[in-house]
Parts: sequence; C-alpha cells; structure tokens
Amino acid sequence: MQVAFNRSVIKIQRAIIHYRLYHLLFWAIYILIVGITLPVLKHDLWGSIVKEFPIIALHMIVVYVNFGILVKRFLLTKNYLAYIVSAVLLVCAATFPIAILAHTIIQDKDFQSIVWSPQFLYLIALSIVFSLILTMLLKFLKQSYEDQQVSKELQRVQLETELKFLKAQINPHFLFNSLNNLYALTLKKSDLAPEVVLRLSDILRYVLYETQYGLVDFQKELQHLRDFVELEKIRIGDRVKIVVDLVEPPTDMKIEPMLYLTLVENAFKHGAQGSIDDSWVNIQGYPTLTGYTLEIENSIPKHQQQASNQKTVGGIGLENLKKRLDLTYPEKHRFFVQSNENSYHVKLEIDLLNNN
Repeated sequence: MQVAFNRSVIKIQRAIIHYRLYHLLFWAIYILIVGITLPVLKHDLWGSIVKEFPIIALHMIVVYVNFGILVKRFLLTKNYLAYIVSAVLLVCAATFPIAILAHTIIQDKDFQSIVWSPQFLYLIALSIVFSLILTMLLKFLKQSYEDQQVSKELQRVQLETELKFLKAQINPHFLFNSLNNLYALTLKKSDLAPEVVLRLSDILRYVLYETQYGLVDFQKELQHLRDFVELEKIRIGDRVKIVVDLVEPPTDMKIEPMLYLTLVENAFKHGAQGSIDDSWVNIQGYPTLTGYTLEIENSIPKHQQQASNQKTVGGIGLENLKKRLDLTYPEKHRFFVQSNENSYHVKLEIDLLNNN
C-alpha cells in the first residue's frame, strides 16, 4: 500500500515537472490572494477574481518576458546594467495598461479619482516589481534545489565508484595472502591442507557473492571473520595464543562488508611474528546501544619497536579502511589506535542501527 502511494506521488511530481503545472498552481494561488486582499472591487471572491484576471494576465506577461528575454540575454550573461535598464522599461511599459484596467474595474467613484495620481502609478509599479522579485526568487530556489539534487546524485555515483575500487583492492589482496598460506601447507604436505581449502572456499564464496550488492547481514560478516581466524589458527598452530569472542547482536543489523578484515589481518600479521612463547592476539566484538564495537589487541615482536609499521598491509591497510569508513559511515564511526612497546590496540565503533 505504501509502495503504491509512493509511486503515485512520484508520478504526480514527474507530471508536474514535465507539463510545468507548477506555473498554473503558482498563478492560481497568486490570483486567489489578490482577490482576497483587494476589497475595493466590491465583488464577491469569484467576481473579484474574474475582474482582476486581465491585470494578473499583464503581470504574467511581464514575468515571462523577464524570464524568457531579459534574464537569459542580460542577467545570465552578467550584463547587469543592461538588465536593470530593460527591467525598468518593462515595468514602466506595463504600468499604464494596468492603470487603465484598474480604472475600468474599480467601482468606487472616490477611488477612481486617484487612479491616475503619481502615488497610484507608483503602487502599480511596485506590484509589478513584487511579482518579478517573487517569481525570480522562486525560480532561483527551484534551480538551487535541482542543482543540489544533481550534486547529490553525482556524489552518490562517485561514492559507489570509490567503494567498488576499494573493495576491488581488498579482494585480490586477501586471496593473495590466503593462497600463500595454503602453498606453505602443501609444501609441508600437511594434513591440514584439505581443511584450509574448504574454509578458503567458504570465505571466497562470501567475498565473491555476498559482498557485491551493498550491505550484508551482520551475522554473515562475523562468520566471515571466524572463518578467517580459523584459517590463521591452522596456519600458525599453537605458537600464538589466540582469544576470540565475537558476540552477535540481539537485533538484525547490516554492515558494509569486509570492514573488519584489515584489522584482523594486521593483528595476525604482526602479532604472530614474535617468539613462540610470547605472541598473542585478542579479538573481542560486542553490540552497543547504537551498533557494534570491535576491539583487537596483539603483541608486538621485540624487533619491531615502531607501531607505525602496521599502518600498511600489502599497500592497502588502515588507510583503505579509513577511506571506506569516511565514505560509508561519515560521522557515525569512531576509530581509536593505541600502541606501546609491547602491544598494539585498535577499537572500531560503528553506529549501525540508523543505517539499515
């Protein structure tokens, strides 16, 4: 029902724009207001509208001559002096015919006597100027609104293009790392290689088919992270202490796919480089009132003293993630990084409940 109503509204809007029905609507309201606010005609409302229509018709002519000739020829070409002179001449040319029409429709004898006075002609000229200013203001407001809509559409297209480009960078990078891990296991003739192939197949299915159509179910994104962690556990064995606690949210949420993968990859790449006894990776995710928070902390090898080395993974890393967050969740995410000599800690909070 709501969808049908929305479609009807869109069709009406398109018809109004296509046939310029908003012009008729504007002049109908304009005539109605004049008929209500001009009591000197001593007619009922409909009678006043009928009597006043020739005057309003002259106002219309002035307005469309202004838009069709003066604005296009002088104002838009920034020939302001020529536009002002032409507009003044146009107003003067319309003032006297309107005064004649006013004299014929005004029935009050005392009021008729002042029709040709300078003050009355001045009021007529002011009414014409008012019509010009009002219609130009509405025209420019409408044009500004249309320009904003075009700008928003261009931004949307640019956003989608940039996101596709960034995700295209992520997928080959992830595949490259995973195949390297599988290659290392096959060289060792490890019995774990078939399991790696199976999990890698699940991950690639998610990457290739689930992430191509915008937002994904949050549960699928968490499962993708769990699959990746299991692959890493198989690769590194028991030499790294790994703790994973990803709590699923109580409500259905959607998220831009593969946002967390860079953080998890970084943690394993750098947290698993230390000695056998002291390397560790902790991954914790939990829902919040407005979305979800992921915290990852990993050890830093003794030979790696600068945490800045973790800023890039395969040329993409955190910079890619920051760009995607700025594009998809502007002002709706908080990203914290904290490091010391022994550990590296990242925390990503995303407001998801208002983005479904």
